[in-house]
Amino acid sequence: MVYRYLGIDIPMKIFILKSILLFLLLLPQVNAYHQPSPTGNIIFYTEIYPPANYLVDDKLKGISVDTLKAMWKHLHMPEQEIQLVPWSRGYKFTLDKNNTALFTMSKTQPRENLFKWVGPIFHATQILIAKKSKNFNFSNAEQVFKHTVATVKGDVSENSLHKIGFPAANIAKISQLKQAFSLMESDRVDMIVASIHAFDHLIKENSLDANAYEQVWQVNKTGNYLAFNINTPDEVIQTYQQAFDDIAEQRLTIKAQYDLPLAEY
Repeated sequence: MVYRYLGIDIPMKIFILKSILLFLLLLPQVNAYHQPSPTGNIIFYTEIYPPANYLVDDKLKGISVDTLKAMWKHLHMPEQEIQLVPWSRGYKFTLDKNNTALFTMSKTQPRENLFKWVGPIFHATQILIAKKSKNFNFSNAEQVFKHTVATVKGDVSENSLHKIGFPAANIAKISQLKQAFSLMESDRVDMIVASIHAFDHLIKENSLDANAYEQVWQVNKTGNYLAFNINTPDEVIQTYQQAFDDIAEQRLTIKAQYDLPLAEY
């Protein structure tokens, strides 16, 4: 049997073989065209922790949120899904599920090999804060440990307390910094632990008198990152890190908008 193609007589067997070969050659290109980019199918989790990430009129904003959106724009990607969840839930999801990421996470030694990291977006100094009326004047950690403190459950602030040996019985764990502050205001705990910029934002957002509170102890200083599930392909991490590096000047502008202290850059 002969098949006529473009005015040329071709035996049917040869035509079929050439057609199959052409299909196999084009298949990878077809798949590449239809297959979604691995950078574009990641679910991002975050919590309410200003000024890194928080809600204004039901819209997410903050240093980390704005930075991530700027990276997407630089990569010519549509904005990806961001789910607002309690910190401990977002941490567990990102630890256990592929194609997930959590921000903003402090990169500590126990966490370092559990995730893949992009950043740092900014640094944070964790401090203990109390009412000035308490008249605390600590000269050593043992004096600090005799008091009670409220912290965000599962956050670096809680981990930092455990790392310095703060008694677990004296730690109240809650889901948001604002709730921790309420515990201190009502004298149900003596202190709260938070980053300098997070507490500063809390004061401004609620029009509180900053002079009524003081830093009584510095706990530690850490870098804050986008943390991806450990199974995320290295090329995805490299793509995000390159985008992060490329928008360095824009990141400085974002930080300035949120009055982030230069020491925390």
